[in-house]
Amino acid sequence: MRIIAYHKKRLSYICVILLFFILIFAVAAAILRSLFPTPHLDAVEKYARDNQIKATMIYAVIKAESGFRSSVVSPKGAVGLMQITESTGKWIASELGITEFTTEKLTDPELNIRMGCWYLSYLLKRFDGNSELALAAYNAGEGTVSRWINSDNIGWKDSKIISLPYKETEKYLVRVNRIYFVYKTLYPELD
Repeated sequence: MRIIAYHKKRLSYICVILLFFILIFAVAAAILRSLFPTPHLDAVEKYARDNQIKATMIYAVIKAESGFRSSVVSPKGAVGLMQITESTGKWIASELGITEFTTEKLTDPELNIRMGCWYLSYLLKRFDGNSELALAAYNAGEGTVSRWINSDNIGWKDSKIISLPYKETEKYLVRVNRIYFVYKTLYPELD
């Protein structure tokens, strides 16, 4: 009888411990999802799919670029969720056939996401699918990254960039990749 009581007590402890860990993981996931949200999901999914990019990567860029603030303007004049500059915006608008483009329209989340997804897709094609180079170019500019490639100024380890001439771009790349990892982990259905 004592053996049965002992095993029942032990089993109840195990159940309590398991329940505790299940609750911890559920709360941790909820907290992480609140820190890594998915606003504008319809637009992100649509334009990511249209441009053959993972929605989780788009969310990583948006979080790194603007922190999900649609009307933010950087010191360099980049506007909106995906931080598009006026000159890049004009060029993208002409490529997409968007008429009557103005920089102020970049504060519209849907338009900004549409243009940013197209531009990131363009950069991925431009750099043969290399997301490291595409993301570096998204931050530093396509011409700048091309010059780095031509002058062999990029430090590589396997297929990952480990050093760039611009420390800001190097930090940006690390940040976006970390955020991207979290989004892929939290939202595998978007990846």
